[in-house]
Formats: sequence, structure tokens, C-alpha cells
Amino acid sequence: MEKSLFKPFLTIVVLMALSILALAFTVDVKLDFIPGVKMEFPSDLENWHGNQLKFCHNPELCARDYKDASFYVSDLEIPDICPDCGSPLFNMARAEKEQLPEDTEFVKSAFTNAVGARLFTSIVLSGTARDSIHRPQRCLVAQGNTMEGEYALEIPLEGRDPLTVRVIKASRTFQTPDGPVPYYSFYAYWFVGQDRETPSHYSRMFWLAWDRVVRSKANRWAYIAVQGVREPEGNGYETNIIDFVQHVYPYVLTDSMREKAYGQ
Repeated sequence: MEKSLFKPFLTIVVLMALSILALAFTVDVKLDFIPGVKMEFPSDLENWHGNQLKFCHNPELCARDYKDASFYVSDLEIPDICPDCGSPLFNMARAEKEQLPEDTEFVKSAFTNAVGARLFTSIVLSGTARDSIHRPQRCLVAQGNTMEGEYALEIPLEGRDPLTVRVIKASRTFQTPDGPVPYYSFYAYWFVGQDRETPSHYSRMFWLAWDRVVRSKANRWAYIAVQGVREPEGNGYETNIIDFVQHVYPYVLTDSMREKAYGQ
């Protein structure tokens, strides 16, 4: 078996072994609710201006067929009330709220820079259930996207080793009155635990099992995502990913996680 094919199988075997140990020997796992991320984005970063997003879930007036009405918080007179129907606003889309455990937390923002580039960003924080967060690929496919490839991207950060994020190249087609319109996008993300970070879902699952078995501890993991539009060919969009993450990375970490990430 080729090495590239063997690695995922080895990871699964290790995870299965750790899960068996957890079921057999771990009877008193302490839940630690302190995350490694802050559930907020700044309103401004160098080169980028942000605006938090809120969503109306009213199925009769604003969110028919799960097509959520979204609003910028800065445009609202009352931050948590829909200006169109008076219903409460939420930090996540209606489908996300209905499909994920109730204690899953979200924050979403849109950022623009001086040349008009726009990035949609989110932090999803798990609750007590282990299925609170999962591989982003599942959501992208469920939303009608076609996966065109994915790869690891290293982002230089001052004061520490580069941060590795996972980048997905996706596409989909929208039907309009003028005919089908192709849409090309990217989705970059990485996972953050209380004291660890990784771009790999399998690594996150390993550390989740490891902490339960070895440390008798279960903590909340999050993933931070950055998405936007790309050209059909080339990787020019990486410039915006790198620039944005370099500026937002120190901000979204808690003080304790920042100290660990920078080796302080």
C-alpha cells in the first residue's frame, strides 16, 4: 500500500484503539468548558474592516426554504431583532441551528479591504456533544458545492512557526433568469483546542480521544474559517487568506492559548 494511502488507515486504527480504551477505562471525564478561542471578531484590523452577521430564522417571512435573511449588526437599530419581521436574530443560519447540538456556538463576520476584496469568516465552537463540529467538507457538499481539490497552506506568523491551514477549492452553478452562472470559491480553515491547533480533522479526533483517555479531560474545540471568491484558475486568492489570517490570528486566541501558540 502506498504511503499516502496508508496514513489515513493508520490514523483510524489509532483512533479506534484510543476509543476502546476510553470506553473501557475512562469513567470520570472532566468537561472543561474553557475554549482556546474568543467568540468574537474585531470590527477593524489593519487593511480589513469587519461587520458581524446575524440571521433571521422566521420560516414564514424571512427564511422560507431555509434561505436565511442576513443582516449586518452595524445596520441594525436593535442588534438582536429582525428589522423586517421583528423575530429574534441568531449568530448562525436556520439550518445550522436545527441540525447541530443546541450548545454549539457561532460567530460570523464579513471583512472587506481597501481594494474591495470580501471575506466571510466564522468561528464554530463545539458544545458538550462530540458531533458539534465536523469536517467542513460535509457542509460544503450539502450546500451544493463541488470539491475541486484541497491542500495545506503555510501562513508565516511573526514570533512563531508558520500556521498551517487547510484550503478547499470549490465550485457550484447558480441558475439565473439569464442562464447558469458558475461560482468559484475557496474555504480555508483550521481547528483550535484549549491548548492545541491543527488543520486536520483526523488529528483533532486523535487529540480529542487522547485527552479523554490520558488526561481524563474533554475540552471544547473550534474551527476558524475564511472563505471567498476565486478565479477559475490560479492561486491569487491566497494573498488575501495570508494577509487576513496574519492579522486576525493573534486576536481570536484566548490569552492562555496565545501564550502556548507563541511558546511564551
